[in-house]
Amino acid sequence: MTNKNTRFFAGATTLLVLATTLLFSSCSRDRIDRDLNTYESPNAYLDSKKQDEQVFVIDSAGEGPIIGNQGTTIWGSIDCLQLPSGTPFTYPFTVKLVELYTPKDMIYYRMPTAAAGLPLETAGEIRLRAEKDGQELSLSQPCAFKVSMPNASPTLNYMNVYYGNENGDAVDWTTDLGVWGIIQTQNPVFDVDTIGYTAFIEKLGWINADRSVSTSGTFSLTFDSDEDDLSNVIFFAYLPDSKTVLQSSGGIISGIPSGAFAKVVAIAVNTSGDLFHFYQELTVNGDVTSMVVMQGISDAQLTAQLDGL
Repeated sequence: MTNKNTRFFAGATTLLVLATTLLFSSCSRDRIDRDLNTYESPNAYLDSKKQDEQVFVIDSAGEGPIIGNQGTTIWGSIDCLQLPSGTPFTYPFTVKLVELYTPKDMIYYRMPTAAAGLPLETAGEIRLRAEKDGQELSLSQPCAFKVSMPNASPTLNYMNVYYGNENGDAVDWTTDLGVWGIIQTQNPVFDVDTIGYTAFIEKLGWINADRSVSTSGTFSLTFDSDEDDLSNVIFFAYLPDSKTVLQSSGGIISGIPSGAFAKVVAIAVNTSGDLFHFYQELTVNGDVTSMVVMQGISDAQLTAQLDGL
């Protein structure tokens, strides 16, 4: 009797293991075989929402300054500008300005605030360019434009002048003018004044009022999904304590300081042009993998969400 019971128990155990294995294999196969939701690149949608480039025609000498829609104030002289050949030119010429002062606008423009992979605390980003008959103008050396970036309550007088080093669609921020062969002659720190933050810039292009975020180590957010193909999904993390915007690369957001509170937003568009998003809030105390389920959202709802960051 004992031997029969033992054999029966062993047989039952074998059947249980076999059934469990088959069930696990079936579930795994279902996960592998299930069609994931696919998306198109959201870049066209983001481009439709980003801040317009403002164009100012300078047709004669004047006292200035140029003032942007959001309050960026620029003082400069034609004597400081030169053609690509290094030669001077005559009026008229154009000045072009983009202003990014909110996380929403930085996300739309895909302009994160990081330098060499490390987060920056930002007071705003602008792009300042000048052209003559379609030719890009540059600042002659040594020469500078004065730029004031508006801030209702500037509290830091050690925001540094960061310049955007463009590499294709990506922009990295640096304080080193030597990257462009420019010898620095101006104080690279913004002063605090009645407008906000003011400094003299020695190169046209992307300008950022930033300072490094103190970190004792940084972590990464990785994204995975059982429902969605994330290949064309863009992820952003906004760190409200430092006003830092970070963007994913290869499905990973890196450079998040230990203990930082992050608001994560993912944006995608399907082949029908429908908008989808994912939103998460978390405090980052180590490397994290977030499981993503994209949800449909309207343009107005996503705009409101980004306004609330």
